[in-house]
Amino acid sequence: MSSALAALMTTGRLLRLRGIAAATITAGVLCQFAQRTDPTAPLLYFTVDSAILAAAVQTWRLVRGPASSMWGDRIRGAAVVGVVLSALVHATVIAPNSPSGTWFGAHDDAWVRTATILLHAVAPVLVVTEFLTSPCVLTRGRREAALLTLWPAAWLAVVGTLAWSGAATMPYLFLRPSQFGGFGVLAVIAVLYGTALALGTVLVAAGHRVQRADRA
Repeated sequence: MSSALAALMTTGRLLRLRGIAAATITAGVLCQFAQRTDPTAPLLYFTVDSAILAAAVQTWRLVRGPASSMWGDRIRGAAVVGVVLSALVHATVIAPNSPSGTWFGAHDDAWVRTATILLHAVAPVLVVTEFLTSPCVLTRGRREAALLTLWPAAWLAVVGTLAWSGAATMPYLFLRPSQFGGFGVLAVIAVLYGTALALGTVLVAAGHRVQRADRA
């Protein structure tokens, strides 16, 4: 098989993967808006906002093609970190401490159950796979990993400000000072930031390793 044909086949697989990722994540977001179980505004959730960012990135890359840029890959990586972080928090903190102790509540409707599966189980696999199998120009190091955490920090700044001003209610109990106290919330934020930083570091390093293996 010629190198040109192999490159064409690889590009075709990436386009299909991006299309599937964009469609799947968008469907999960739409389900979250359609559900009637949770009265909280969907846009207050980090999961939903990260999914919207990820779907926008995948759609943009689907339309624009395989070309990469430094800030384009940073935004893509930040979206991946956001999607994976939300999935980890849901699986390790939110679901085990829910009344049912599982991913689903007893009164969840079909829309919210579908959104939960698509956004917390399927989306992380798709966006990580797309990141690892696509060309990436990010350099390894703490600086790049730190830049990938800017999205979670921006979300916390916006939603935290809305909650502090009384314009909205923080949707996550572990980020409410009224529940865990100011120092408790700061400790949670520190753990979440450390987790996001670790995810960014591992993501970029794994991307470089996969690319080296493909060139070998």
